[in-house]
Amino acid sequence: MLKYKNLTIIPTYHSNLDFVYEVRAAFYQNPPDLICVEFPENLRTQIITGINRFPSISLVLYYDELLKQQLFIPITPSDSLIESIRLAQEYGIPVEFIDLFVKNYNPEFHNLPDSYVLNKLSLEEFYDIVKKEMKFEDLAEFKFQKEKSEQEKKQKNNLDEQFLLESESYLKDLSGVNAQNWMQSSKDIDELRNHFMAAKLSEIMISNKNRQILVVMGLAHWEKIKYLLEHNIISEDITTSFSTSVDAKLFNILQDDLPKIMIQTPNIVFQYEIFRNRQKKVIDKLPFRESNQIDLLKMDQFNSIKIILQRAVDQYKQEYDEKISLHKLKSLFQYIRNLPLIENRITPVLFDIVLASKSIINDNFAWVVWNECKLYPYAKDDDKLDSLSFSDEGILLDGKYFKLRRTIPLKIQKIKLPLKPKPKESKKGEWRSVWDKNKWNLVSYLPEDIFEENYFRHVRTRSMNLLKDDHIKIHEFTSTLMDGIDFRETIRNWAYKKKIYVKEKITIRGEVDSVVIIFNRDESDILFKHKQIWFAEHLKESDLAFYSTFPGIDLVGPGISRIELGGVVSFYPPRNIPDIWNDKFLKNYPIAKKKADRLLLAALLFAQKPFITYVAKNKPDNIFYSIAARVHVKIIYLPIDRFNPVSLRALRNLHVLAGKKIRSYAHKYIHKRRY
Repeated sequence: MLKYKNLTIIPTYHSNLDFVYEVRAAFYQNPPDLICVEFPENLRTQIITGINRFPSISLVLYYDELLKQQLFIPITPSDSLIESIRLAQEYGIPVEFIDLFVKNYNPEFHNLPDSYVLNKLSLEEFYDIVKKEMKFEDLAEFKFQKEKSEQEKKQKNNLDEQFLLESESYLKDLSGVNAQNWMQSSKDIDELRNHFMAAKLSEIMISNKNRQILVVMGLAHWEKIKYLLEHNIISEDITTSFSTSVDAKLFNILQDDLPKIMIQTPNIVFQYEIFRNRQKKVIDKLPFRESNQIDLLKMDQFNSIKIILQRAVDQYKQEYDEKISLHKLKSLFQYIRNLPLIENRITPVLFDIVLASKSIINDNFAWVVWNECKLYPYAKDDDKLDSLSFSDEGILLDGKYFKLRRTIPLKIQKIKLPLKPKPKESKKGEWRSVWDKNKWNLVSYLPEDIFEENYFRHVRTRSMNLLKDDHIKIHEFTSTLMDGIDFRETIRNWAYKKKIYVKEKITIRGEVDSVVIIFNRDESDILFKHKQIWFAEHLKESDLAFYSTFPGIDLVGPGISRIELGGVVSFYPPRNIPDIWNDKFLKNYPIAKKKADRLLLAALLFAQKPFITYVAKNKPDNIFYSIAARVHVKIIYLPIDRFNPVSLRALRNLHVLAGKKIRSYAHKYIHKRRY
């Protein structure tokens, strides 16, 4: 914190949690008698009402139907000015609003360093670095000298009427000769605000000489205001020269609209709100004037991001039944740390978190992360306050659309979320209606058919390669190299036998027929109750028998449902197999009560080639090896964890369509996936 006479100054970034902690530390370590904030007096009622609504989020809007853009102040717990007023309300400390109200204000942007360094530097050290880098002291003196020179030149001239007309876009409803003089001498509206705040502070300091005053204002203002105070460049009547009327209104903000008005990630602000309440309970156990004995802790935003990711992983596991590995999570968090560095930042914003999730995991996980990031349970409808209506055109007020612009100097760029928007129903029940009309005539999604056949072909090739490795004989070299030197065996025996060994590849007769892949045995028969056979539509496709979740439960489009396979068997080339899911088949083969066992048994019974492949977590029971020997078929077992989990996920999560006509537009609702 900075000191000037009886003032304690917190030069701050707006809408920044790191400076919220600085305000809280200054407040508790040196409890003030009065607090001054960089807000105009005529917005006091709306701002304090918004603060009293916490933890709900509010927005103060300056409404003017003549302007295409409306100015707003977000009332959020992550703003240091708001926090100082909130503390004053909680402990009964008076607050002065010392800023000048400006309607059509375009703030000057300063490219400032990331505030996360306040975790390592004191506020004084941080401010000294910024002050020297931005040359605030030199700029304050330069602007004063320039302003003084211009004022002396214009004192001899009458006020230009046209100049006043042009100035109305900045300051409206001005009254008095003094106001006109100030308009002449302050081309830069920020300089006028600095003069106004300096005069207000001077008045407050004179009337509160023996009281401790906490001042919270934008970092770019203090050095210029300090210069005016030190050199006594104060106009005693400036604070009474401006009487600006305002049509300001307070609005409630709903959860989905929070990313549009908040700089911080909404869920991090929610976590801070919980953190603050817990901290306050501890502090309130002490007398207020003894609270300076507490070393206030800070909530690390990177830990908050970890909490968001942990919840997203759990939600993703529940929704898609897929576990994200620790290695992936480590890569994801590292990427989230690295992305801000591209723009010379340390702290990730919501965009960075979502982009990293999409890049390292996939779109589905990124959507889960997005929903977790904007989660703020307190942002709900309020019967006592209207909620602001947002759309792509802007906000809707009195039947007109307006764009919003902040009153604070923040670098904000319009960023498109790097995710394909999730389709939504135009009216409730629309997708269900299309599905119900043709739900008994289900067909597959063609791009997924192609992937499935390619994947089954890959499994067959991999099985044959494994089989060839098992059909190699090793011989001691005598007169022929046969199929080449076996270097591994030769090196292993060379030290004491000094002999060369060669290998002989035994010809394998036949190919792999059916492929059985078991993702989940579902022993309890609860998760995957739907059982079906799909026959090939042409000779290049295989017949499929599978068990899965019920189609129609998870609709992703009109007549389009996502299903999750528990197990599947591919018969290639296609053949006319009987229905393995009916009671007659079970009566003939009672050993196949379990769904996974029935798929394997069907592959053995209807095999046309000497090998079948079984991919699962565990080997099949011995009885199936006996059956295989009886029907002259060999089972090739491949552990499922040896396969790429991304490809397995794509194979397991499929889409079914209620009729062939839906194939013409299904691509609009089914995201292209990585295989």
